[in-house]
Amino acid sequence: MRVIIVGAGPAGLISALYLIKEGLRPLILDKESVIKSTACGEACGAESLSRIPFDSEQYISKYLKGARLIYPDGKCSYLYKNSVTLDRTNWLRGMAREIEKRAGQIRLNSRVVEVKEDYVQLMNGERIDYDILIGADGPNSLVAKHMGVRHQLTAVCQYKLAYNTSGMDYLEFYIDRKFSPDYSWIFPKEGVINVGTEGSFAKLDAFLAYKGLSGCKVIAKEAGILPTSGVQRLVRRNMALIGDAVSTTNPFTGGGLTSIIYASEMLAKHITRLEDYEKEVKRHPMAFPVLLKARQILLQLNDNDVERLLSFITKDTNGSRKLSAILYIFRNVSLITKLSPLINVYRAVRISIDYGW
Repeated sequence: MRVIIVGAGPAGLISALYLIKEGLRPLILDKESVIKSTACGEACGAESLSRIPFDSEQYISKYLKGARLIYPDGKCSYLYKNSVTLDRTNWLRGMAREIEKRAGQIRLNSRVVEVKEDYVQLMNGERIDYDILIGADGPNSLVAKHMGVRHQLTAVCQYKLAYNTSGMDYLEFYIDRKFSPDYSWIFPKEGVINVGTEGSFAKLDAFLAYKGLSGCKVIAKEAGILPTSGVQRLVRRNMALIGDAVSTTNPFTGGGLTSIIYASEMLAKHITRLEDYEKEVKRHPMAFPVLLKARQILLQLNDNDVERLLSFITKDTNGSRKLSAILYIFRNVSLITKLSPLINVYRAVRISIDYGW
């Protein structure tokens, strides 16, 4: 059985590793001349990373305790989870070498321009037959478009800045509408921070100035798009989608790597019965509609109510929920009368701790 994967990003490479574990020898086609990471916070849960049939240890840049949510008044709350940040470009290249070592194939400079039911055509005119086609070609996936799948996309931008991260133990999420309708982030690596936000570089520059980071050396300037539609159609006959191509990205947090890992494992297990792959993904918490609902709920609240709500759901430095936040929820009629939305946000937070980044 010939399996072709379009895209040599995390979704394509991780899927290939799982397929090789199942005894297959997939062919990966990628339009770029080199394997490299796109704009990404580069974070992942440590347990999720360990599930990949590949030793990622040497590519871990920093071990972290979880996530810190920081509000406009400077107060914080926490989500505790063993996490890491990665040297993602070298990690991707390491997986690519391992795939070729295990008899998989990777062809760079191989842009797919047309998808048919049993073959793909490359820009150079070459036709390559397949039995199974996997679209791992990102949010603007050609395979997804052929299958009739469209996504809602959100623009994000990021700087990589030189920075002493020796005292940084958490992923940092800043909840402040001055800079982003969702959040801005600072993710520490070894000697580097990834600083990003949704929207424009003008907003990101304002956030850097607010944090006193404008004078830091810029190592990289990156922009990209993030699918925030939630999981839709994954399979059509002998074609399947994974990663950003199918929007397994958690719409509540924007994290996508953990969901890729779990979905890749499911895809490899059901490669001969793709409809079962779709069923299993849609039964998994990473695809629950509550994640998208919760995002929409938070977007409708002001910064103050977001702080009180998330402080109620998350924990403080002592691992306890804040009494002041609990009292605020039960005294604030506008939130009490919306008990269902509150429950939805709570469920989304609990799912995101396991499958959110």
